[in-house]
Amino acid sequence: MKIVTTLIAAWLLIANVFTQSYDVVIYGATASGTIASIAAAGEGASVLLIEPGNNIGGMVTGGLSHNDYGDRTVIGGLALEFYKKVAEYYEVPLYYWRGPEPHVGEMIFRDWLNESGVNLMFQKRVMTVVREKQVMKEIILSDGTKVTGKVFIDAGYEGDLMARAGISYTVGRESVDEYDESWAGRRAILQDGHQMLPGVSPFDEEGNLLPLINPVPMVGEGEADKAVQGYGFRLSVTSDEDNRVPFPKPDNYDPGQFSLVKRYYKVHPDAGNMVHLWPTIPGGKTDMNSSGPISTNVVNGLNWEYPDADYNRRDEIWQAMKDYTLGLLYFLSNDPSVPERIRNETSKMGLCKDEFVENGHWPHQLYIRVARRMRGEYFMTQHDLETDTIKYDAIGMGSYNIDVRHVQRTFIPVSRFPELHYEVYNEGYISIPVAPYEIPYRSLLPKYNECTNLIVPVCMSASFIANASIRMEPQYMVMGHAAGIAAAMAAQQDKQVHKLDIYELQQKLMEDGQIISLQENTYGAFNYTDEIIVDNNMKRFTAKTGSWWGNEIEHNGRYQMNYAQNDSQEGTFMFRPWIPETGEYEISIWYPSKDSYSKKVSLTINHNGGTEEKTINQQKNGGQWNIMGNYELEKGYNDVVIINAENSPGTVVADAVKFRLIK
Repeated sequence: MKIVTTLIAAWLLIANVFTQSYDVVIYGATASGTIASIAAAGEGASVLLIEPGNNIGGMVTGGLSHNDYGDRTVIGGLALEFYKKVAEYYEVPLYYWRGPEPHVGEMIFRDWLNESGVNLMFQKRVMTVVREKQVMKEIILSDGTKVTGKVFIDAGYEGDLMARAGISYTVGRESVDEYDESWAGRRAILQDGHQMLPGVSPFDEEGNLLPLINPVPMVGEGEADKAVQGYGFRLSVTSDEDNRVPFPKPDNYDPGQFSLVKRYYKVHPDAGNMVHLWPTIPGGKTDMNSSGPISTNVVNGLNWEYPDADYNRRDEIWQAMKDYTLGLLYFLSNDPSVPERIRNETSKMGLCKDEFVENGHWPHQLYIRVARRMRGEYFMTQHDLETDTIKYDAIGMGSYNIDVRHVQRTFIPVSRFPELHYEVYNEGYISIPVAPYEIPYRSLLPKYNECTNLIVPVCMSASFIANASIRMEPQYMVMGHAAGIAAAMAAQQDKQVHKLDIYELQQKLMEDGQIISLQENTYGAFNYTDEIIVDNNMKRFTAKTGSWWGNEIEHNGRYQMNYAQNDSQEGTFMFRPWIPETGEYEISIWYPSKDSYSKKVSLTINHNGGTEEKTINQQKNGGQWNIMGNYELEKGYNDVVIINAENSPGTVVADAVKFRLIK
């Protein structure tokens, strides 16, 4: 009897150690999962955040410090709170930096989680999901730990929890015909330097396909395939000798892997670098993104394989992509086939000593732009971004371009008289502007007949094209916020996630500052009324002609993250605010100053009394508000301030304009 009692006690001890129970269980400590955890804990739920790796924040702290915002007026709630914390840390205005240095971002997230009382679990992958009909009851992790929860959230980039729960999903591109999406399917062949490698053969001397090329034949234009966007690492690099770690030579370095690079520079000896150093994040660092026809992006087919690969194969792919990236950087720095100017330029770059110190200064997160996509209660498509943009169950908004990085490097036959040549081609890139659109709660939910206690804010329900806009990190955080509140509500009310009171959910989100619509507040999170500030990158309130480019490298008194610059003496930049009330407004203009800027910038101000022409000197008084005068303005959209580059000798900049109601 004593032996039996002892065994029972031991069993109970083991069960207590390996089985944990929470109101809300979140898998994936991406920025979306982190925000979801904080939101759920803020509602009083007990929360467990499980991360397969060792770090918090996903890509926001994993190298992608140069966040893509789209329309910042739709970023509210806890996502906005994060960017406020970033601004507070650096003691700069909101959005002066797009994002923090990786180690700073993770520190902010970890402190926030600690303050919120969220329980954390690292280095555990989900292996099995135990279900009873439509309800997830338990998950079993890679070390045998069992976790039960009332509501689960899959916030991982891969959708592993969702997939193991048996939820319907898809991978790859839909055809043009499937959802009548004009940008869907395989893309057209375009003769431009961003996609073509003119004159570069894909075959070696024996007729074998060279490395870095996807061996899968292309489908027809507009047809469906299994393509996903290119994967890679967003490196934090610097040229600061005190903080630079030279790019190391990979253990299994093979210069033959980069035959395409060698051929490209042989055919195009004056071509630019495959990588760049443009300091756009604090500390004089660069968030190195893909650039050029051969880049840090991996588009040789490994990206297609990754989403449905098992964990062992994924680890192999991860390592192969790291080896490729390090190898490319080492090749560009050292190989004699690379032009000397490129070798010298690349050699001045290096990894940052103060970033990813526990991981050999290498990012902990692979940039998985898209993997699995759920087929849920509502499947968003291109139409939801362009025409059907209003949703009764909106829980947040999106605004970024439909942005697709190359999905594959392939080859095509090119007729160059009098012969037919095969040349290398990067396929898939598109970037299509969209206006802000509402994201429905239903797109975060599996189909009701599949599961009733799971929410998926990252691998949410959307087509390849719709996902290409929604996939940006600020929008993941917006959806994570909604997922966390909804999960806590469902757990506390003992309801299925599909049967929550959507009005109550929306009210809670709006109380947290979430922007779910612009119908009653044109300026969204900025909440402008008596004082309106239109920044140069607020697309809904600006218009331009001619060649203006966003300068984000120079920090000489800019307003927020960049300013528009025109070096051509052609074109205009217009600030066209929404005026909520007819009245007299004081108009001020902000610009950075520099000796090379124009000292005779032509300015036009349109007002109720007519038009007034002014001239400003952009070599002086920069980095502050310069009052232009008081003017009567009519309620509604108004084309008020126009900067004329064509009447202004030298470089002209357009940064921000303020409209302050006087009476």
